[in-house]
Amino acid sequence: MNNHWPCLHRFLLSGLALLAMTGAPLNAFSDDNQVHLISTEISGGQLEIKDGKYVGAYPVFFERAASQSATKIKYRIVPWARAVRETERSDKFLLFPFTRTPEREKQFTWLVKLNEDPMCFASVSEPANTIAAARELKRVIVWRGTSNQAFLEKQGFQNLIIVSSMEKIRRILKTAPKAAWYTVCEQAKTFPDPAKSDIALKIGDPVSSEVMWLVGGKSLKRTPDIDKLAGTIKILEKTRLLRKLLDEANQ
Repeated sequence: MNNHWPCLHRFLLSGLALLAMTGAPLNAFSDDNQVHLISTEISGGQLEIKDGKYVGAYPVFFERAASQSATKIKYRIVPWARAVRETERSDKFLLFPFTRTPEREKQFTWLVKLNEDPMCFASVSEPANTIAAARELKRVIVWRGTSNQAFLEKQGFQNLIIVSSMEKIRRILKTAPKAAWYTVCEQAKTFPDPAKSDIALKIGDPVSSEVMWLVGGKSLKRTPDIDKLAGTIKILEKTRLLRKLLDEANQ
């Protein structure tokens, strides 16, 4: 084995010399030429992992955008709070779907709008059809660390239950029928799965709306591929393709 080391050593040195002469980076064959998308699983046919594949409205939308912009995408799916934290610290991750608030304005690079979603209060009993009605409830459920939470806090809600799992939402709604969940109206229609759930949600009228964005961290390194993908998404957003895909997923 030691007899082969001089030959191997010369081979490695030759390879490094070739890279130096051509100017090719040592990680030229890594996945750095891909656009890295990060998010969490979203029920209701929006973004899920099934049999090792990414399925739902968002994957279909991004695959269309990647195809039309001649770019390659790679997903990272983690819990939502972690996805936000990793995006803030990263120079390559693009987070979706994310809402724009004054508090977030300087912490992220706002690339392109994805979609606008109406927001509702959903409950097992009679739903709240207005902000004022929901404010009077004993419990209102909202996702931790989201713009939804910030919005309700600014509206003076003192009855918030802040959660970070779908199972906890289900448990609260089941044990407290008069509790309401503030969420995207379309997501409430499929929570958690109408065919398997032991509860049925009643959805109130839309009380607000949120524009969803594709964003990077403050230190995002803009690459030609990121800009090409964002440019194509901007064109597709005008056709409301994502909204159509989301509507189809909920039918």
